[in-house]
Amino acid sequence: MTLKFPRFSQGLVQDPTTHRFWFGIATAHDFESHDDIIKECLYQNIFASHFGQLAIIFLWTFENLFHVAWQGNFEAWLQDPLHVRPIAHAIWDPHFG
Repeated sequence: MTLKFPRFSQGLVQDPTTHRFWFGIATAHDFESHDDIIKECLYQNIFASHFGQLAIIFLWTFENLFHVAWQGNFEAWLQDPLHVRPIAHAIWDPHFG
């Protein structure tokens, strides 16, 4: 199996060091050199990737807050705050437990 390098990095094919791996990681989001796109499309790609990243962050946050609230005892604590032990965070939650 042969590796195919993009046309802008043909000089990296003969490089036996880890330089080509670091170069590949560093230029992964260099849209202008990969696709030869115009500035308007570049801004649209960056804007779309920001929304994707924000969606992942908010999904992770909502998931944690939902599980902590679902397994909590806040209603019981409101009824009798002196005799109900606070559980802080549930044991089942891997992020807070």
